[in-house]
Amino acid sequence: MLILRTIYECGSMSSEDVVTHLMLKGASVEIHAVRMAMMRYYRHGLLLREKVGGSFSYGLSDRGLRRLEWLDAAQKRNRNAQNT
Repeated sequence: MLILRTIYECGSMSSEDVVTHLMLKGASVEIHAVRMAMMRYYRHGLLLREKVGGSFSYGLSDRGLRRLEWLDAAQKRNRNAQNT
């Protein structure tokens, strides 16, 4: 969810840019784990990918946006259930 949210908020990014952004926000992430996650999200149609120079730039697909909205709604439902 962190990766999808970051790309949603910042636009197309390389995996290195995602790691830098997350680390600046205080998240503890490893570049290899982020690269693998982004590759999986691309294969599942959640991210779009474009070769820019020597690396890939990833953007959120329509399917990825719908998944992020669904995850946000599920998280909100869980919080509401815990508060009742």
